[in-house]
Amino acid sequence: MNHHEILLAALRWSAAYENRRAIGAEKRRHEKALKAYDPAVSCAFFTPAEREYSRIRSAAYDAGDRLTPARRKELAAMRALAKVCARVRNQQMVEDVAETINVDVKLLTR
Repeated sequence: MNHHEILLAALRWSAAYENRRAIGAEKRRHEKALKAYDPAVSCAFFTPAEREYSRIRSAAYDAGDRLTPARRKELAAMRALAKVCARVRNQQMVEDVAETINVDVKLLTR
């Protein structure tokens, strides 16, 4: 296990995390704009305000649709990073045990 695999897994998770956060921020921004919309401003259909509201609503919906796959990718990258870390941890423990056995054998043979 080399450091490149750890770095690669960490970078994949970091990229997925930043992507998910950006999509989530976009969704929150659209939802905030929807809350700020005043339906009393326009009473006729398809006024510019009504079209803008429809555009914002569909953008918020699209951002929500993109958020779920982004979360899944982030979790998959996090699981992959955890597996790499576990392999490194196990490899280090095996090396420590082997080193301890070598020291014990050297002490016994003297």
